Amino acid sequence: MDTTSWSLSINDYWDIAVRRKWLILAILASCLGIAGALSLYLPKVYRSSTLILVETQKIPESYVRPVIGGTIFERLTMIQQQVLSRTLLLKVIDEFNLYPDKSQFGDTEGLIEGMRKNIKIDTKGGGRVEAFSISYAHQDPMMAMKVTARLASQFIEENLKVREQFVEGTTEFLQEELRRAKVSLEDQERSVSDFKRKFMGELPAQVETNLHHLDRLQREMTTITEALDNADDRRAAIHKAINAYETLGMPMFESARKAQYTPAEGERSIRKSDEPQGFQSAGMPGFGSVDPLGIRLRELERTFTSLKAEYKDTYPDVIQVKREIEQVKAQLGQKYGEGADTSKPAGARRMAGGQGPDPYYHELLRQRDEGEIGIASLKERHQRLIAQIKEYQDRVERAPAREQEMMNLLRDYENTKRNYESLLDKQLNARVAENLEKRQKGETFRILDPANLPEKPEKPDVMMIMLAGLAVGCGVGYGMAFSLEQWAPPFRRPEEVESILGLPVLATIPVLQSAYRQSPFKALPLGGQLPDLSRSQAASPFGGAASRKTADQKAKRFWWFGGHREKTSKTAEPLAPTVGFPMEYNLVARWRPSSVVAEQYRVAATRLVLLGRERRNTVMVVTSAVKGEGKSTTSINLAYVMARDLGKSTLVIDCDLKRPVLHTYAGAGAGPGLAEVLRGENHLDACLHGMGELPLWILPAGSTEDKPVELGKIHLLSELLPQLRKRFEFIVLDAPPILPLADMNVLASMADVMTLVVRAEVTRRDVVQKALASLKPTGQVGVVMTGLWTNQMPYYMQEYYYARERATQHAA
Repeated sequence: MDTTSWSLSINDYWDIAVRRKWLILAILASCLGIAGALSLYLPKVYRSSTLILVETQKIPESYVRPVIGGTIFERLTMIQQQVLSRTLLLKVIDEFNLYPDKSQFGDTEGLIEGMRKNIKIDTKGGGRVEAFSISYAHQDPMMAMKVTARLASQFIEENLKVREQFVEGTTEFLQEELRRAKVSLEDQERSVSDFKRKFMGELPAQVETNLHHLDRLQREMTTITEALDNADDRRAAIHKAINAYETLGMPMFESARKAQYTPAEGERSIRKSDEPQGFQSAGMPGFGSVDPLGIRLRELERTFTSLKAEYKDTYPDVIQVKREIEQVKAQLGQKYGEGADTSKPAGARRMAGGQGPDPYYHELLRQRDEGEIGIASLKERHQRLIAQIKEYQDRVERAPAREQEMMNLLRDYENTKRNYESLLDKQLNARVAENLEKRQKGETFRILDPANLPEKPEKPDVMMIMLAGLAVGCGVGYGMAFSLEQWAPPFRRPEEVESILGLPVLATIPVLQSAYRQSPFKALPLGGQLPDLSRSQAASPFGGAASRKTADQKAKRFWWFGGHREKTSKTAEPLAPTVGFPMEYNLVARWRPSSVVAEQYRVAATRLVLLGRERRNTVMVVTSAVKGEGKSTTSINLAYVMARDLGKSTLVIDCDLKRPVLHTYAGAGAGPGLAEVLRGENHLDACLHGMGELPLWILPAGSTEDKPVELGKIHLLSELLPQLRKRFEFIVLDAPPILPLADMNVLASMADVMTLVVRAEVTRRDVVQKALASLKPTGQVGVVMTGLWTNQMPYYMQEYYYARERATQHAA
């Protein structure tokens, strides 16, 4: 919302000056008189100044870099703080006895501040400071010159002292930092060395070597694996030969032995038996056939062993195999004799029977033992290779992490090394700069213009004082006049509302007295007396019960120049313009349909209908910034005009549950109404009050004194509005004011159109702006301006409506 869009014209400003001319002239004369008196009585002050040149370094900076950093302006500010310090200024004051009467300054702090105000330091040379001036003001021109010269010498001395101290401090600082950097560099070197020793073999430079070792170990692993496979194959062949030999029968062997083979044949037979493929009964001299009972016995024993490992002795399969073993042993006992050990193979039984050792069997056992030893050695070597391969693989895998750690260490080391080298270079340069400053070959200050003896006083400046008095007088005078005119201004004209608020004005409603000013006692119903609404349906189309309740209370509220006051009396008082009007006559559209007030309500209602022409039905909320603006009067009159003159089925709801007055304006009872509906005590239809033959209904606020309606229940009205939209074309919500209460924030979201009532000459602009800012309406908004006096309305409107009213009265 633009609060500055309403601007006064030149004529408006001129009118303010004309209306308040004597106030402006009086203030202007006072200011000019004060300025003249100041020009005469202010003491004369003289100012002496000196110019100091800033000389650059005499040796080129390419040979010796200056240590003192910052701009000359920064250094000059630092020197100024030192020269203007308490200690130095007190020395100058005591040296020249500047202020004999020190009591005028109060204490020492006041004395110092007074002298600082008289000292000025100005730089010359534009962006680059090439020189600066020092000036001092005093009532004695000779004293001003001496003090200026003394201040200039102090500036030069302090500059030399500050530069030397700065260079010496820089040198000492760099020496300390260099010592710390050296210690840190040595620590970094030790850290790198310790890291290399700790992770020897895992460093990035050793990755290639680790890979070569890993490749060699893998080739060796392949060789060992192949040797293990061959040894396992040979061991399996030897075991197979031993098992086959142990399961062979010996009759043919015995007969061959008795046949007394020659040793050569026996040797050939043994050599032939070394090969597992030749260990067969067919084609082998000296060997008999295989005993099938022995083979069957060994198979049953193996089966029995496996079953015992899984099942108990009572398991059926275990019992069955055990029985078969006993049968086979019995058969073997019958075949070889009862004393034969059937649990041993034939070869073993032969050895147990007293026969000599078998060379072939002995050789097989020897080869088996040697093979086991060789396999064990190969497996041990295989495990060592696995461990070595795993170690080298871990080294290779850890190499990136070690590389990252090494890079971090080296980076820190390089940074520390560069820092050490930089500090070493700066230290050497600082020593050279220190010698440069001690020989005064650096930047120095030199007095170019000595302190002068002033001839003309600096103060007071009579012309400036008088011009200032004139400007202040005009400004203060007109500002006072304008403030009196504009202090908390109210809205006076519709143009101000549209310009400042940016909202359209739907209508301008005159004060209600203007509708009853022509012979009110004759024109009103019932001959000037308040109508007894309980007597006839014609006088009060809302019904008798509600009207009787109002009559029994005998409480009347009167409108007094646009406001209202309550008055209790036993009988209704006669209507008079100087006394006020009963609240029932706020419904001007009913009692004065031909008045300019009623016509303006018709204008507002017509514009509201046009705003909602795209909607089938419209919910309109009528509110104001604060109370007493006439929003309830506007609500009932707009609803009445819409129903009677525009033929719209209209419902007006009194949503101001804190101060309900709508039922009084309409002449209806206070309840039941909206409060009972929201509390669920009454049905909606039972609370609607019709207004005669017009398509107008009213939903009063109801009883809220004993049972106030919580703010949370206001939301329930949004659930009723969809039902009411189907039954009425226009729904007018008479809402409470915006600022004092929070109800309006809830009701605004339920409405399609908001009508804001603004009372002329009363409603302040800032209050309305604050109300709109707090509400932030999003729908269509229009303004109805009430309380305008007849002299604020166009003359043609007054002539037309009042002439028509007089003609109507004469005709009656």
